[in-house]
Amino acid sequence: MSHGKIPLRARDEGPKLREEKSYTDFYPELNHHELLPLILERDNEASGTSDLEDGKKNSGSLMQGSPLKQIIFNNKVTVEPLGPQLKKTCFRPCRITISQLNGKYKVSSQFQKYGYRSNMVVMGADVRTMPYLKKTDNLIHNENDYFINISPHLKDFQVEYDMDEQDDLYLQFLNNTRLKGSKKLLNHEIFEIIMTILETEWFHLEKKIPQRSSTNVISNSHESRAAWAHFELYGSDDGSGYSVDQPCAICGGTDSDTSNAIVFCDGCDVAVHQECYGVVFIPEGQWLCRRCMISKNRKINCLFCPSHTGAFKQTDTGSWGHVICAIWIPELFFANIHYMEPIEGIYIVPKSRWRLNCYICKQKVGACIQCANKNCFAAYHVTCAKRAGLFMNFGGCTVLEAASKNFRPGMKLESFCDKHSPSGWGDCQIGIIKARRYFRNIKEVMLQESNKVSQLDTHQDTKIRWKTNRSTPIAPNLFIQVVNQVVATFDIPDSEKLAIDLCKYWSMKRELKRGAPLVRKFDPSSFNTLGTVELQKRIDFAEVLLKDLNKLEELSHLLEKRQQAALLKDEAKATINNIWFHPVRYLLQKNVTPLWETKDFQVIRKIEPEFANILRKVEDDEYPSITAFSHEVTSVFDRLFMREDTLLQINSKLSICQRKFNKQIAKIDKIDIHKLLSRDFTFDGNEVREVAWSGPLLMKEEELSEIEEEFTPAQERMLKALLR
Repeated sequence: MSHGKIPLRARDEGPKLREEKSYTDFYPELNHHELLPLILERDNEASGTSDLEDGKKNSGSLMQGSPLKQIIFNNKVTVEPLGPQLKKTCFRPCRITISQLNGKYKVSSQFQKYGYRSNMVVMGADVRTMPYLKKTDNLIHNENDYFINISPHLKDFQVEYDMDEQDDLYLQFLNNTRLKGSKKLLNHEIFEIIMTILETEWFHLEKKIPQRSSTNVISNSHESRAAWAHFELYGSDDGSGYSVDQPCAICGGTDSDTSNAIVFCDGCDVAVHQECYGVVFIPEGQWLCRRCMISKNRKINCLFCPSHTGAFKQTDTGSWGHVICAIWIPELFFANIHYMEPIEGIYIVPKSRWRLNCYICKQKVGACIQCANKNCFAAYHVTCAKRAGLFMNFGGCTVLEAASKNFRPGMKLESFCDKHSPSGWGDCQIGIIKARRYFRNIKEVMLQESNKVSQLDTHQDTKIRWKTNRSTPIAPNLFIQVVNQVVATFDIPDSEKLAIDLCKYWSMKRELKRGAPLVRKFDPSSFNTLGTVELQKRIDFAEVLLKDLNKLEELSHLLEKRQQAALLKDEAKATINNIWFHPVRYLLQKNVTPLWETKDFQVIRKIEPEFANILRKVEDDEYPSITAFSHEVTSVFDRLFMREDTLLQINSKLSICQRKFNKQIAKIDKIDIHKLLSRDFTFDGNEVREVAWSGPLLMKEEELSEIEEEFTPAQERMLKALLR
């Protein structure tokens, strides 16, 4: 690499998503060499002290060194311990140490109630070797399949949910309010079981929920009709309002594939390609554009145009701008083309561009682009041009090339005003009228939309709703019944109200995560949940399948060739049978009878119908030899020449036809058909076969005998000279 050039990796460094950052970016003061305290299992039987007592002695020192966190609220800093503390988790002390579990002691009655025995196995390990037992272990790993009796979706149930600090605080709240004064409290194990059950039930229920139908003209929903009416009246600069598939708000295309899919924002419903907007990872659940993620409840303005709708990204100065504006304005570019943000190059935009007046919206705001015609100085905003339907062509370059302004030779962005649009481009006058009407009545439109929203609130649909307006799940009554059965198993009072609270908390937790699942479930239709090993297995399987498909393609080509060869073989066999069984007819049809279809013979056939009778006899194979056929045709010609009423023109045509006939019949008249057939074919029963080698037959005809003596050297030289 020559000096002065910056590597692509170094030049393309930009803001990263949280998933791509290293943990050292979040914890810069993390010491990798810090030793962590461990509680090791020891045999203290000789000393007379138990492991539980050692744990009590060490708990104080561990609690003193527990990590702390700082919380800033209302300009006040408070220090609290990080995470649920060990003292909040209450386990019933056991008098028996691990080393004493040798089969002599019995399990206490509190565990026998749930079916434990001294010789039972839990999770593949002997109970006698486990440090302590939990009441929930028997529910998960028993032979009666406790959970499958509650719901068929809980077969092979495993606890997959892990509590966090928020869950611990809510669990304390439930125990202090709902279960205050009760001996039976909710513990961490039961809470994780319930949350896992809710996630599992919703995972299977979501597959059965009907998908939301796309907006079209036939749809009777208020939103679709309002969007279509708005599009018909004012046009669109972000692709919304179309009666068919909504196009990308940046490139305007509707095609998508697995590597470059069209994603819809769950906040503003704008549609963008992954490549056009910089969506490297499609998250599970909700996806929000940058505008809805950062400034959803606050109106933002584009720095380069007067439009308030579309796909926005932030600039390096913190302002907002359309992605399509940054692509089409020549001086603007993106710092990171993979994520298409932030927009840079604002300081490069000349002052003259900021002073241009858009001839479509008649506003002198933002930065305009100009017509590509060299003699035209018409200026217009990028979004105004898109709303009006002006000619805007990428010129064969990709979106990434246009975003980085790194064009290939001969490639450039081209846009023309309505007067200089290429031939074949539609009339843009209607689009310009719609755009001007939109900016003239934008305040009135916003007022109408607010009234429509209020009408929607007063006339809400009474049909069953599975999700909220933010597409987060709503726990149905079935979930409450399932949770109630689990809670009632542990004899916890007021289980029904407690189940309702837990379902509400689960719904709010999912809403906090923007609809993302709290437990990752394997879905064959999505590979985002797969690990590296599982993905590698599928890649290996795909490679094997690809090889099989290639072999299948080769087999199909070979099968096609085989069928073509079989057809040719059948045609050749039919020709052989025709030659063997009807040799005279075959030779006549190949050499003579085609003359009957020439123009001169057509005239003669009208005068003499005997030629048609001769042709019928050839088709029926009534002639025993070619000579018989020749004599009959010659007699017909002689009879026609003998007629006195024949015109002179007819006589000339008769002479031409007779001359052609004699020429063709002379080719086959002297052929010994049976002799030639015996050389090439043999008749074996009902089947005609080809002769492999006709040498012995030729030797017999020429009365030659095989040479029994060897050649002398002189004879060999003579033979080679003759064969050259």
